[in-house]
Amino acid sequence: MAGLKVRKPDGTLLLDSEKITYGLVKSGRLTQGERWPRKYLRSIQLDPNNGQNWVESAGLTDQVWSFTVPNAVAPMLFLVGNGTLNGSTISGDTITYFYLNADANTKIYAFDQMRDMGSGPRLRCRSMSGAITFNSYMVPLNVLAAVKAPSIPGVPSPPFGSGIDNGTRLTTYLNGYNQEVTFGNSQTVASVIYSKVDVPLAAEEYAAHLTFTRGATVQMQTPSGANFQFGMEEGCGGYNGGIRFMFGPAGGTPQQTSSGSWTLFYGIPTDRYPTALVVRTSNLPFPFN
Repeated sequence: MAGLKVRKPDGTLLLDSEKITYGLVKSGRLTQGERWPRKYLRSIQLDPNNGQNWVESAGLTDQVWSFTVPNAVAPMLFLVGNGTLNGSTISGDTITYFYLNADANTKIYAFDQMRDMGSGPRLRCRSMSGAITFNSYMVPLNVLAAVKAPSIPGVPSPPFGSGIDNGTRLTTYLNGYNQEVTFGNSQTVASVIYSKVDVPLAAEEYAAHLTFTRGATVQMQTPSGANFQFGMEEGCGGYNGGIRFMFGPAGGTPQQTSSGSWTLFYGIPTDRYPTALVVRTSNLPFPFN
């Protein structure tokens, strides 16, 4: 079949004009948006499996951050910094993605199918059907590595656990670590817990895209001495020198009181592990729209 094919000296295929290539369509920082309230039981005697027994917290909320991709077909978002994807909304051909456990420093690089965009001299390739498969105006997606999420650590021994594998762990990742962040004022103090693991790479900045996310549950003690358990969501982002897998509180998660005083994680799926696709950011324009 006729078409343009470009290969590296070792024979690796770089471009096949009959196959659609992904290119950068937008980059920028997350935008701070609404806050999602946590949910709690009206009374501890009520059935937690009945959704009508849960109400929104008036004071405990999770900050939501967003990133919007216009003219979207099938975007892939790569992160630099912290963030866990907590859903998206679609309006026509515009998709808005919602992240939690992020901040104003988190950067997003959005790649999507190549299209006719830009102006001036450039190389454009089309398939036999006429669809644009490559546009040199768009920086093509170049995945440098695919990193599988680390396995979970071993069974905690007393006093942290029973020594029996009942699903509890001290961190969510083997060789990982936990970070507790306290915020609020003299009247209201709240805490969030992150469980992370760093995967070092060469000394340059990277962005990461997680193929899918997992959920988990954490039990932790707040600065006031209250013990709670709530849902967690997984994410992955790059940094200068590597990538970082993380679990953070899920947006609007149900929160219940618990009896334990240690930070423990439950229900981490182990039948499959997500993979982080990694790109280098040094050749990617930022911001770009």
